[in-house]
Amino acid sequence: MNKKNYDYKFEDIIKSLLACNIKSGDNVYISGNLFNFGLCKTNSFNKIPELFYKAVTEIITKQGTIIVPTHTFYLANSNKIFDLKKTKSISGSFSNFILKKNKAIRQIHPFSSSTAIGKNANYFCSKNTSHVYGPNSPFDRMIKKKTKFLSLGLPINLNCSQVHHAEFMMKVPYRYNKKFQQKIKIKNNVYKKEFYMFVLKEKFMNIKRNKNKLILDNFKKFEKIDKSKLGNDFIYSYNLKNFYKQNKILLKKNIFCWVGKKLKIGY
Repeated sequence: MNKKNYDYKFEDIIKSLLACNIKSGDNVYISGNLFNFGLCKTNSFNKIPELFYKAVTEIITKQGTIIVPTHTFYLANSNKIFDLKKTKSISGSFSNFILKKNKAIRQIHPFSSSTAIGKNANYFCSKNTSHVYGPNSPFDRMIKKKTKFLSLGLPINLNCSQVHHAEFMMKVPYRYNKKFQQKIKIKNNVYKKEFYMFVLKEKFMNIKRNKNKLILDNFKKFEKIDKSKLGNDFIYSYNLKNFYKQNKILLKKNIFCWVGKKLKIGY
């Protein structure tokens, strides 16, 4: 009997997504590292993002929406132009696969954009704020539109940037909105516009953090995190609105919970 030379196949992706409670009509925010799952039964390494896209869309159908991070932090403090259609994301192979789709809608933000495809793509990623988080950001709209988070092949504590939306709304004392002037290209027109990043204040940059352990431990006490094995790793899923709610409650109790310890406001 021949030993199989792969770790998972397309049907396994479907099973894992269903086990994580992904359903028809869902809006799903997807981030992670597909290659942590190991070898897929496909004749091309480059086809793996396409297989995951096919699996997700087969389940959520045309009534659902996929949203992905399409970050381009490397443009900050540079003279490079952010091209809405062509500037490559650093957020992984799946994000760049979505970005190349003809019907994908990308948020106009030169450093930390989100991109969506599907029924509610325009709602999530059109006419957004010039901030990454806060009112009218994609994260704000994901919370309002019952969106699920899918972490593919990465532990949630290393892949839960949505916590920064709660920090923004709670006005945490260790971050501020840093203003940038950046050139952006939309179709054939180049503009220079003002954008903001929600960054750490300098005196907090060297504080040793606990990699979101406090935040995740608290969330698990009150809400469900679905988890399913796929190949050599796992898929995780949870409700973004519930995550936001629990983060706000925790921040009210300990405004420094993201830092992982209690500090005085005047630190």
